[in-house]
Amino acid sequence: MAFFSLQIWRSRGFAHFLLFVTALVWGVAFVFQKTGMQDIGAMNFVFYRFLVGAIALAPFAYLEHQRRGFFASISGGAAGLTPRQLVWGAGGLGGLMFLGSVMQQVSLHTASIANVAFLTALYVPLVPILGLVLFRVRLPWVRWLAVAVFLAGSWLMTGASFRSISSGEIIVLISAIFWAFHIMLVGALVMRSHIPFQLAFLQTAITSLLALLVCMAMGRVEFVLVLQVLPDILFAGVVSLGLGFTLQMVAQQNCSPSAAAIILSLEGVVAAVAGHIILGQVMTGIAMVGAGMIMLAVLLVELSPVHKRGASR
Repeated sequence: MAFFSLQIWRSRGFAHFLLFVTALVWGVAFVFQKTGMQDIGAMNFVFYRFLVGAIALAPFAYLEHQRRGFFASISGGAAGLTPRQLVWGAGGLGGLMFLGSVMQQVSLHTASIANVAFLTALYVPLVPILGLVLFRVRLPWVRWLAVAVFLAGSWLMTGASFRSISSGEIIVLISAIFWAFHIMLVGALVMRSHIPFQLAFLQTAITSLLALLVCMAMGRVEFVLVLQVLPDILFAGVVSLGLGFTLQMVAQQNCSPSAAAIILSLEGVVAAVAGHIILGQVMTGIAMVGAGMIMLAVLLVELSPVHKRGASR
């Protein structure tokens, strides 16, 4: 019975475990994102993927709302948020997720799964840097070492050269900025409101709506070919979004954004392996060394102090 105690569920270790699972799911999802958009296009895939994800999340968001209403969580201002801040925050999550997801999806047209995954994960150094600059959040030196090891590993994973960088890789580099702000905003909201399912549903639904509006503006809303890529949409929507982003929301109630960013970067390792096994994409020896260094960076996060003066855990 002690294993199921509330203290276990709210522990740092369990939060990190949920983030490991999230990274695994997100990494495999890159394969389905790559194959699924080939017939219906990037924007349509984003629309249907997030629509399915929102539908999958809706029952859990409803049950959570019955137990803890959206605005009830901030009644009296005890959580440090006003209703307006919570509404704008949820909208911000959807907007950031839309921008990051669309850029990531488009980049898969010209870049390999491994490169897209690892360049997306450049949010890892951005999160602690932005936290330090914007909010003066100081980290233990071990965390900064982990960021440095991660950068070196990512450099090796992408071939240690910018000579052959593609337009897709440039696009995904820009998307990393939006993912960094998304992780920081998730941490700020879920730690104060404690309504992860409702926030996960809202950000997913907003992203789907924005993608639909863009598809309509382009005159390219696809209906006929969707059935051909339905398995890809279901995995990317139900598993990657419905499960993955909800686990992230739950985990970041008890985990700092910087630690979450580094652990989630394991999705790049998983994506590279999945792309190699399923799609036959080449993974060189130097890329394997880079993957090992990223795993070392995650280990450094696990070994870093839980608390340090002026630092978040």
